[in-house]
Amino acid sequence: MFFDTTIRSQDLGDKLVQKALEDYRSAGLSEDGLGVTLLLHPQRLTQDGQPHRPEGFAYRGQQLFYPCSVVKAFYLVAMDACLASGQVQPHEDLERAMRDMIIWSSNTATNYVIDLITETTGDTLLSAEEFMVWANRRQAVNRYFQSLEWPELADINLCQKLMDDERYGREKAFVTFGGNNHNRLCSNAAARLMFELFNGTVASPERCRSMTARFHRPLTAEFAAQPAAQINGYFGANLPDDATFYSKAGWTGWTGDPLASYRRHDLGYIELPLTHDGHYQAFTLAVFTQGQPMSEGTEMLPAFARLAYDTIMAAW
Repeated sequence: MFFDTTIRSQDLGDKLVQKALEDYRSAGLSEDGLGVTLLLHPQRLTQDGQPHRPEGFAYRGQQLFYPCSVVKAFYLVAMDACLASGQVQPHEDLERAMRDMIIWSSNTATNYVIDLITETTGDTLLSAEEFMVWANRRQAVNRYFQSLEWPELADINLCQKLMDDERYGREKAFVTFGGNNHNRLCSNAAARLMFELFNGTVASPERCRSMTARFHRPLTAEFAAQPAAQINGYFGANLPDDATFYSKAGWTGWTGDPLASYRRHDLGYIELPLTHDGHYQAFTLAVFTQGQPMSEGTEMLPAFARLAYDTIMAAW
């Protein structure tokens, strides 16, 4: 595990999960429909590539969920690696796509990024031989993250495009390849990616700073009013204005595919205001939920994040 579970982090995490289950069980939240990872950062992360072990807590942190748009954070890092190596050349449409993929969660932008990383396109059916070549190319993001050798990534899957409804042609064949080839993530993997980004250790410190800036979401009424802001119904909805918020949420309603329907997740890095004596405080939080009531409900994720915020503020 990349974090240390302490008495403090275990007690805090237990209280958060217990409170969530007590308050939202009647609204459809269940033990097996929840995954949580919390990391405490009582100091500013270095972003200098130096080793650092956060203090943390996990509840079913390795449980795999269909990740919805949280997976886009991983595609951003994979694309950055392609840019750093020269495999992909920077250009205006790519810059727009990376921005829109993260800040507005555009599936069209995401699929453009995936095409460039994997050197594929998705369209009509292929012959069996052509399909196997194509499918191998589409594993490029999985191969990149497996090369990092993080235990949290052992069972994840990051090879599918993001769709607003059903799939067709080779995309349909690929998502059912082997039975269920949908994207899969756990809260531990998501939290670790966010931590490594803010700690400057998943790429060069400079490249990490550039990537983390893309996740910033202003906690203003003007920004929250935009339909794709991923504030309302997510962590940012209940955070105070003086918090600094970075996140990537994910949601699906009914998509036509039961294996990819009715999820609501959020992944955030939240900086608290400096204390009166200048002390820095921040935390990383990943919460995954599934089931129609949780997908359609907009209260649980904001309440969870605000309780974590208030409890951490009081403890520090």
